[in-house]
Amino acid sequence: MLKYFKTLSILCLAAAFLCACDSDFLDKKPQKSLLIPKTADDFQALLDNSDDLMNKTPVLPLVADGDFWVTEPVFQNLYKETKDTYLWSGETQNQLTDWDSPYQQVFYANVALDGVSKLSGEQAGRIRGRALFYRAFGFYQLLVQFAAPYQNSQAQSDQGIPLPLTADVGRILKRSTLSESYQQVLDDLINAIPILEDVPQYLTRPSKPAALALLARVYLSMGEYEKAADFSQQALDIKNTLIDYNTLDTTLAVSFPLPLVSGNPEILYYSRGLTTFFADPAVMVDSTFYRSYQSADLRKSLYFTPSLNFKGSYTGTTFPFGGLTTSELYLIKAECQARMVGVEQSMKTLNSLLEKRFKRTSFRPVTSGSAQQALTLILDERKKEMVLRGVRWGDLKRLNLQQGLAVKLTRSMGGKSYELPANDKRYLFKIPLDELSANEIPQNP
Repeated sequence: MLKYFKTLSILCLAAAFLCACDSDFLDKKPQKSLLIPKTADDFQALLDNSDDLMNKTPVLPLVADGDFWVTEPVFQNLYKETKDTYLWSGETQNQLTDWDSPYQQVFYANVALDGVSKLSGEQAGRIRGRALFYRAFGFYQLLVQFAAPYQNSQAQSDQGIPLPLTADVGRILKRSTLSESYQQVLDDLINAIPILEDVPQYLTRPSKPAALALLARVYLSMGEYEKAADFSQQALDIKNTLIDYNTLDTTLAVSFPLPLVSGNPEILYYSRGLTTFFADPAVMVDSTFYRSYQSADLRKSLYFTPSLNFKGSYTGTTFPFGGLTTSELYLIKAECQARMVGVEQSMKTLNSLLEKRFKRTSFRPVTSGSAQQALTLILDERKKEMVLRGVRWGDLKRLNLQQGLAVKLTRSMGGKSYELPANDKRYLFKIPLDELSANEIPQNP
């Protein structure tokens, strides 16, 4: 990270700034000043670099989470980091985009935060809120990949991540504790919420319900169920729309519309994983997982082709969706209710989602006889609803710590079997070598 920004930060800043600015701005500004954003519009232009950076999410957790498999001929042609991730090799890579990109997002956010701290006015406040969200989103993506699952009893001693909080690339940063890392994410989101709009101008920009949704996701990963339920409800109080899947055409090659063109009423914040891995016909969903969808469940034909290829991304393309949605909020709320207040409330919340996912003529509200049974049902539906949306790896890490919910992942390749037991050290991706060569920080085990 430090080495990366020392060599590339100014070039990347200039490139993103040039791409984000409109022609009028370029006409008015002398060329030298393009390297030094000064106005609120300048800093917003940096944060609007959505295609290349700010609305991009990691992809290696999608490769590793066990929901999809690839044929051997295609596997042999994959990049080394993808091969190693797919088979959970635990090897250290020379470089990792999934390490560099979130930190580049954090850097851009810090540039904006440093800049607007010298400005006043409502626009500067909005930009500050957006930058805080982007920084929190970047830090959290790093924690999911490179840090241990949160346990309150160990969070003060477990290693977190480096936490750059200014755009000063000359500072030497060590790994913070896991507790400090999560607290920074929470602080950024809590500070962002009061100054964000309820409705964003663009889905690529953060909003109040998006920040509340991310806060609910983070608290869920921490096991803070009361807070996760509260913030999910606060977000739903602002926006709770669900797509009725009965209105969609299951025969289309891509099931969902382009959200940035045609809209998608469930999306609170748009982000995508920049990978074509899941567009390959040789990459298929696990057949056992596919059969877990009932015949009346419209997700089965909207998410997958009959040949088990994925086609259900909320990006409306072959790129996987990595943002935040109202559907996730219903699932967070239902899970927390099952853990805290019992069966009836959790089933009511879950059914509010499922009635929009099943054929109208076939839907029957689900019921449960116990809180544990309700929790199992909700987690199964969470896996089916959120497939390839960037949450499964984090879910595996947190649920592996809980009795009766741990999972052992298995795969085969080249006549050999590969396993990833619950709580294995390989659930923590290794920090890339180029970072370790520039920074004296501890490597993951």
